Amino acid sequence: MISYGIDARSSCPCRVTDIEKPNTKTRMWHQWFNIRIRQYMILEICFVISLIMILYRFQTISNQNDRVLEMFRKNQIRTKVNLTIKPLEQSNVDVLKSIKTPTQDSTDKTESVVLQVNQSKPETVNSARKVPIPKAPFRFNAADYLKGASVDIAHSSSSNLNPIIGYDQTNLVLLDRPQPPSDKAWCTNDENPVLTINLAKYIKPISVSYQHSKWHGAIPNGTPKTYDVVACLDFYCEKWRPLVSNCEYSQYDSNEQMCNISSHLDVPLIGKVQFRFRENYGDTKMICVHLVRVYGETKTPAKIEQKSLKSEEICTDLRWYYHNSYLRYIFTDKNCTVLYENNCCSECLECCEECLISDYNGTTFGNIFLIIIFTLVVIFMLVFSILAHIRFNNTLAMYEERFP
Repeated sequence: MISYGIDARSSCPCRVTDIEKPNTKTRMWHQWFNIRIRQYMILEICFVISLIMILYRFQTISNQNDRVLEMFRKNQIRTKVNLTIKPLEQSNVDVLKSIKTPTQDSTDKTESVVLQVNQSKPETVNSARKVPIPKAPFRFNAADYLKGASVDIAHSSSSNLNPIIGYDQTNLVLLDRPQPPSDKAWCTNDENPVLTINLAKYIKPISVSYQHSKWHGAIPNGTPKTYDVVACLDFYCEKWRPLVSNCEYSQYDSNEQMCNISSHLDVPLIGKVQFRFRENYGDTKMICVHLVRVYGETKTPAKIEQKSLKSEEICTDLRWYYHNSYLRYIFTDKNCTVLYENNCCSECLECCEECLISDYNGTTFGNIFLIIIFTLVVIFMLVFSILAHIRFNNTLAMYEERFP
């Protein structure tokens, strides 16, 4: 099939055959490819994204290898220490065995002397020996958050650790640690500040204590100076019985300072106490409390558990994340319970100082993201429904104008 056309440059008819049509289509596809693909550099973008993912994977593998090597070195050090301790113990046993025992004659003489002395002693002494000696009770902190204690927020003063927006961190004042950090204090502006504590178990209290964070020079303003502690006899602490009064915290020592409870007080087993702060240093309106303790008696000492392999892995990962990849540290579960129950403070002291009761981690940010998406969807649906309603009303009005 032959068609005729007019060339714009020569103003003469020319023949356009079907042979030129495939070239035109190829040119169109090439032009479309350049516009849609090459112009926006889609291939280059895909290549860069793939390269970034490969490099990230290599870095993750190398980090895992570093952590495994570090754990292997720790195990080697422990085995070396155990191997050095065992020969020392064996040598001590050999030395004790090498000591010559006394002769048979001397043993017979000593036995006869002991028998004579025992026979000469009165029966009262022997009977006194048979009386069992009571074991001294052990002391433990019943106001420790890690053991189950908590702050009764409903019957305590409002504080900065319980903000309107954000997690409640009030229990930081009960987190038993050697040195409380200065920026994790329970601060309040109430005229008569009180701190009510649900103890970990019912106890017979023997003493209470307060510990402020370390300071240099003069004692900070707002530090508690005198306080009272009462035992709550009901849930609302409306019925109470005094335990200690006018307990004073000295400004010359930043360590823990205790006030003993009189053993003559007729106090039943209690499960809730209330600290009532009377005066603070500097006579400021705000008072800041760092760490309180309530001690009771127990017959069994606290168990010192050895670190498990899982705890070693958790602590090693957290320390590495904190010093090398803080973004991953933010998204990791790192609350105070995880750090202290796995004994991670010896490996990452900064982690324990910065820990929170309720942590902001990957789960938190994921929930925030879902809430934002849900809110945007709801807003979009509301706006869409409003616009649709307005459009429907306008259409209905136009229809009524045309067809009255």
